[in-house]
Formats: sequence, structure tokens, C-alpha cells
Amino acid sequence: MLFIKGKLEVVLDSPDVVLYGSPREARFAEITGRVVLTTKQAQSASSLIVRLKPKYQNSFNPVLSILWMSDITYTIVKDGRIDDASVEIPHDSSTGQQQWRFAMAIPGNIFESVHTPDVSITYELVVEMRTASVSRWIPFGKLSHSVPICIKRLPASDSAWATIANEPMYASAVWRNSVEMTAIAGSRVMHDAQSFEVTGVVRPLHKGMRLLCAGFEIRESLEGNLRCPTQETSQRSTVAKCLCEITTASLDPARSSGPVSSDTSSGVRFKMEYPPASIPHRTGVAIDQEIQVLGAVNVPCAYTEIQYDIATGPIRVSHELVFSASIVDEHGQVHNVRLSSGIYVFPKLTQAPLDLPRYEHSDKDILLAAGRRWSLDSSTVACLPSWAGSIDAQHTCQDSPPPAYSHVIITAIPSS
Repeated sequence: MLFIKGKLEVVLDSPDVVLYGSPREARFAEITGRVVLTTKQAQSASSLIVRLKPKYQNSFNPVLSILWMSDITYTIVKDGRIDDASVEIPHDSSTGQQQWRFAMAIPGNIFESVHTPDVSITYELVVEMRTASVSRWIPFGKLSHSVPICIKRLPASDSAWATIANEPMYASAVWRNSVEMTAIAGSRVMHDAQSFEVTGVVRPLHKGMRLLCAGFEIRESLEGNLRCPTQETSQRSTVAKCLCEITTASLDPARSSGPVSSDTSSGVRFKMEYPPASIPHRTGVAIDQEIQVLGAVNVPCAYTEIQYDIATGPIRVSHELVFSASIVDEHGQVHNVRLSSGIYVFPKLTQAPLDLPRYEHSDKDILLAAGRRWSLDSSTVACLPSWAGSIDAQHTCQDSPPPAYSHVIITAIPSS
């Protein structure tokens, strides 16, 4: 008999493996599942092996594959003897299935999965089987099957920043002593394929300003071996946003007094306590009161347009939430002002909820405006830029809190 007649499959209990803690501190995780052989008659396995291995991209795919590890192998059956930790389920004549349950351990320092248009760290689980009736020296006398599997990581529940999900996000800064901008959310943690609700507040400090539009965006920063295995680079992109213009016509026209609001299909809604002052032949609305900007940013699916936060490894990923507003000053010049604050994109667990890291240094928040920068705080010596990772992106393996920022930078550029 030169070939095995049957179908071999590996069925995982979960397509994901979640590690807890930094690569240096995380304990091992388990991959559990079943190997299913479908045949007309029961087969005696001579060899049954499961391997976790990095997945190679084909030569026609321009994506750079980072292959940092050798295969992790678990032997279910060797020389016809099943491993003590595995369980064999005899052949069922009604379904034609014969099964082997297994649980294999993987180390806690394995790198997380990443998949971008330029670089990927991907894994697959491969199962190979030979029956007792097939010689081990026959190259085609075996069955094999593979399935993709994702490696994910969450902060350890007992780490120094283990309760971030229980604390709200609050970031505030003043631009040119004229307008105060504030961003508020129920948490600094967001999950992929979900909507993230956030509230922005624009508060005037003196009269004469107008608001043209406002909204929110999620920016992603990647650092590491993005295009070349021997050279580190970085790139930043906007992965999601919702932005909307505001006009007096967009507000509720039925109200001449009391709270007014605007409903839009862009995911942004404006709310004010009373109708703003009329500005003939001018766009936007007067910032003569506190204006609330209620937004819902749709976070993309992971591994398509967004990646999970990764603190260490050949690829590091971090995110920030930006509250942006186009403001016209008293001289008619338009300024694009941005309030930036670090956020986290973590996988959503289907099991019991886990306490996530605590954000202890909210002075990371930075107010920016497009164009040439000038600082209102001349005493600031050094500070990471607004796109810097919410988790330390250096080559550290410690599961430590986010970095402390000693100053808030406020920069602005008058339009020419």
C-alpha cells in the first residue's frame, strides 16, 4: 500500500492563542484540538505529529515574512504508541471518523501575529500522519493538513498597568489661550471590528472664533523590520476616522432656544446648550459656548486595516486617538488643531473578562496643529512625539506601565 485513502483534518478549539504578560514574563500557552481521520475502515497510526511553524509567503507575494523561530513539534503517536497526554477516540463506523485529542504548549516569548501589506508574522499548525501499513521511507505515503493560527498577547492581570479598562480617558489642552479642547471616552482600550465612542469638547476662552468642522481619527504607528530584515524603519497611517462639517443649517432648526444638536450620517454629532449666534456670509458656527462633538469611530478588523498593540519584537505597533478641529481665528485664518492621546487596540476575549492595563500618565496628551511648529512652553527639553507608542517601543521585555511624559507640548501655526 503506497497511499493512505482518507481525509485528515485538524480541528482547533480556538483559532487564536492568547499570551498574558510581556515576552519575558508570560507563561506558556496551550493549543488544544482534535486530529480527525475520515476513512472507511479503522487505521492504526504509526506516526502522528503536530507542528506550529512560521508561515512562508510565496515568492510572488511582495510581503516580507519574518521567520524568527524553528518549528514547535508535538508528537501524538510515535512508533504506534500514543502519548500519555493524548486521547484516541476509536473509529466510528457511522461517521467514518477516528480522532486524537491533543494539547501542545508554546512558549510565552513567541512573537505576536502581524499582517500588513509590507510585512507579516504568521503561523500555521500542520499535522502529518502515517499509518502502520505504510513504510516510513515512502515519501507520498502520508496525509497532512494545515490551518492558520493567530498569536495574540494581553497585559498580565497582575502587572503595574493592569486596570486600564476600568478607567476613563480624559485628555485636555489649551490652544493659543483661545480655545480649550478635551477628549473623553469610557476607556483607553478599543477592540477591532467594533465602534469606539468618544466625546470631544470645544470650549471658548475668548470670543471671535468659529468652528468649521471636527471629528476623530485613529492613527497607527509601526516600527521595526518593515521592509528589510536588517534595517529598522517606521511608518504611520490613519486606519479609521469620522469627520463632519458644522453649519447653522445642520443644527435643529425647530429650536430657537434651549439645547440644539445636529444628526449626521458621518458618525459625528454636534450638541450645544442653545443656538449659536448668527454669522452672516460666514461658514461654520461661532464658538460662543461649549460645543460637544459626539463621535463613533468604526475600528477595522484586525490583520486587515489595523494591528493589535505590540510592545516588543521585530515589529512594534502603537495607536493614538486624535480629536481634530478646523478653527477660524478672529483674523479669518484657518487652523487645523489636533489633540492627540494614546490608546490601546487589544483582542476581545470570548472567555471571562480580564483586567487590562492601567493608564497612569495622562500627561502624554499632546495638542498639535498642521504646519511649522512653535512651542508655547520654552522650558520643554525633550518629549516623545504624538505618534509615539502608548507602550514603550524600545527593545525591552518588561511588562511595565506606559512611559511618563514630564511636559505637555502645545504647538500651533498661524495660517499664511
